[in-house]
Amino acid sequence: MKKLFLILIYLTFYTDLHASPQSPDFLIIGKDTFSIYFLPLNQLDTNKLNEFYQNLKADTLNYGIGLNLWRGYQAYWEIEDNKLYLVGLRGYRDSDLIMKATFPDNYNNGRVFANWFSSYLAIGKGKVLKWDGIFSRTNFKEEVFEFSNGILTDRKTVYNYIDLDNGISRLNRKVITNTVFKEIRNLNWKKLSECDCDDKYWITIDESGKISDIELVPVFDTKAENDEYAEELKP
Repeated sequence: MKKLFLILIYLTFYTDLHASPQSPDFLIIGKDTFSIYFLPLNQLDTNKLNEFYQNLKADTLNYGIGLNLWRGYQAYWEIEDNKLYLVGLRGYRDSDLIMKATFPDNYNNGRVFANWFSSYLAIGKGKVLKWDGIFSRTNFKEEVFEFSNGILTDRKTVYNYIDLDNGISRLNRKVITNTVFKEIRNLNWKKLSECDCDDKYWITIDESGKISDIELVPVFDTKAENDEYAEELKP
């Protein structure tokens, strides 16, 4: 019984650890600092990311995983001269040494040019439209920065919510869920029942608010099999 009790304590703690809301990274633009719920370091290749974590752990006085920081760090980023730089690690006494040891070729004068990063960062404006309860979130309005190999290629304002005449409000998640599942019931359930797997689907909502496409997340060995299966499931 004691052993079972200890296992339950561990599982409870482990679940809380991975389900707790997570703290953001930071983006510096000019004199302003913004919270960003994107992690550019996650785009490093596996070997470089492992090397980064080994260098973090070497700073034994500061390294640790808190309930709100399971990744073990908070990074400061800066956009200057249309380039993205890693400029610090919050709370690490040896932040510069960690960056220099991990990125010897890109480190210069206390910062690292993020030439591995080809994606986008967004700064939320206004209220939160959607939040996964842990980290990822989408705001009604966002300023989006797109990068290619660390170089800023585009900067624009995006509106993530627009009221449509005769549309379904996404502000009421229950209405959206009920509407989507109503359409899903029309799928080929006989075909679904033949698949001995856990299926996932991307459901595309077009500009008129209707389901325009259903894409199956790959579960078979070949693209042809997946395409054929997805085609049969379309409404």
